[in-house]
Amino acid sequence: HICWTPQELIDHVAKWKILNIFKADGDQVWCVFDIDDFYSNDKDAFMAAIRNALKNNIKIAYANECFELWILLHFQKPTTALSRGKDIERRIQKAFKKHNLGEFVKNQKVFGVLRQHQKEAIKNAKNILPNYKAIDWENKMSDKGNPSASIHFLVDEINQLISGLSACGHAQAGNNDKN
Repeated sequence: HICWTPQELIDHVAKWKILNIFKADGDQVWCVFDIDDFYSNDKDAFMAAIRNALKNNIKIAYANECFELWILLHFQKPTTALSRGKDIERRIQKAFKKHNLGEFVKNQKVFGVLRQHQKEAIKNAKNILPNYKAIDWENKMSDKGNPSASIHFLVDEINQLISGLSACGHAQAGNNDKN
C-alpha cells in the first residue's frame, strides 16, 4: 500500500497493527518519514496523525526537514535549519568525498556505505534529540525542530535486536558443539 503523507502512513499502520500485532509478543511498530512540507501544509491533520500514532503505541522515526539529514548526521551535527535539495545534497557529497565513500546520489542505497559511520550518526542525533519519551512533538515537527531526527532511536532498537539474536545464535552454536 502506497502512502503519500505521514498522515496516510500512520492511519494505515494503525489499522494494520490492530489486525497483526499482539502486545504480548513485545513487537514494536515504527513509522518512518520525513517532515518536508507536511506539517506546514496541514498542521492540525499532521498533529492528529502524530497523536493517533502515540495513542496506538506506534513509534515515529522522523527526519526534519528531510531524510538526507539522517545521512548528514553520519558525518556532522548541523546546528542551523536545513532545506531540502541541493544545499544538503552538496554537504553530503562533500562528506562522502572527504571519507572516500564515492559519489552521493539522492535516493541511492547508502546503508552499507554508511554503516561504518553509524555510531557517529547516533551520537550526533542524540545530541540534538536525547530522549524519545521527552519529545515535544509539536515543536519538533515544526520549523523550530529543524534540524532534528528520531531515526536513531529506531536504529538503536534494531541494533539491540541484532545483538540479542547474535548472542542467542552464538549460545546455540556453543550448545551444539557440546552435543
